[in-house]
Amino acid sequence: MSAFPGRRRVPARPVRPSFRDPRFAFLLAGQSVSWVGSWAAALVLWGFAAYHFGASPEALSVTALCWSGPPVILTAFTGGLTDRFGPRTMLIVGYLCSAVTSLGMAAAGSLTFLDIMAAACGAARALCGPASSALPARVVASGDLLAANSLLGVTASVGQVAGPLAASVLMAVSGFRVAFAADAATYLVSVLVVLPLPVLPQPRQPDDAGAAKVSRVRRATAGAATIARDPGLRRVALTRMGVSFTSGAFLVVEPLYARHVLHRPPAQFALFEAAIGIGAIAAGLALPVIRRRLPGGPATATTLTAGAVGYGLTAALFTGTPWIPVAYFGAGLWGAAGTVFVVVAATTLQRLAPTGRLGQVAGMISAAESAAENISMPVAGALVAAAGPRAGAPALAAVAVTTGAACLAAGHGRGRA
Repeated sequence: MSAFPGRRRVPARPVRPSFRDPRFAFLLAGQSVSWVGSWAAALVLWGFAAYHFGASPEALSVTALCWSGPPVILTAFTGGLTDRFGPRTMLIVGYLCSAVTSLGMAAAGSLTFLDIMAAACGAARALCGPASSALPARVVASGDLLAANSLLGVTASVGQVAGPLAASVLMAVSGFRVAFAADAATYLVSVLVVLPLPVLPQPRQPDDAGAAKVSRVRRATAGAATIARDPGLRRVALTRMGVSFTSGAFLVVEPLYARHVLHRPPAQFALFEAAIGIGAIAAGLALPVIRRRLPGGPATATTLTAGAVGYGLTAALFTGTPWIPVAYFGAGLWGAAGTVFVVVAATTLQRLAPTGRLGQVAGMISAAESAAENISMPVAGALVAAAGPRAGAPALAAVAVTTGAACLAAGHGRGRA
């Protein structure tokens, strides 16, 4: 019997995706700061390796692999940790680990130690990835998921626009090491804004017989098995992999397009990135206003298709013209299309994933996305070297279009069955 019979546990109140809810407003501010720091740190890392340690192109490739490789392997496993301990807890752990690794990179005395810290930072990001995907579903009501995903997506776009500028200022004014320390501080800010978030209860699932004896590998692959059984989740995975392939490939295409087609200096590439980010921010702010028209039940396959196809077509428009104003227009549309796709795919995933398995499913899809992105870069380099950016860019953009069309065909085929 309770010692305080008159006291009742008050249910957690869902966070409203509105600036009027201070919890969500602080979350947006903290996530924006974190994304600015993450984008800045990525750029500072390449500059630190190249200028401070005099890394060769081959050594820079190793540094890039250390930075981007761990999430490909680890997110399939960290998704299970998200389901077990909750997304808020895993985000806090991931942010704290990221802060430590940023300080480690600031203290690096050799390129080898910098690579080790870059790999550790990649592992910390693998902790945060599935947790970030699962967090909205545990703190906001189901009907508010699309609005929450839209506004949280804006924070990543803010980082894309402001991160390179912040990196340039920090490196010029204070040097590489202080820039890494500033990145560590942004992760601590993120911890402070995540701590007060409530965690909504989720329905309990009956324990599987012998669950305690299930190996870690089986728990990690449970997400893949769930995706394989659910047609909706298969469509989410297929389209996200296709869009990630095109996105990664265009990291190679964009600077070559600016150089060889437009005949512009490297600064043009940074300006295009800003235009992409501005388009993404505009779309992210607009989507909550029209959220009731996106996505819903039987329209899932159609909305995923529209997002993936739109992403591929706008990428082709961006790099398919020799006129800079048209390229800016295409870059802005590409950023907007990317935001629409990411928000629709994230919301669909959160609604379709079984209770208690969202982290595992999100982790497996994130691992597949990272693999597709990493594979796309050497493929893009070889294709552009052989055919040139004018021919290679549309072919790489067609991957997103093709996967979107395949998603729609699979949805219609299932409907006829």
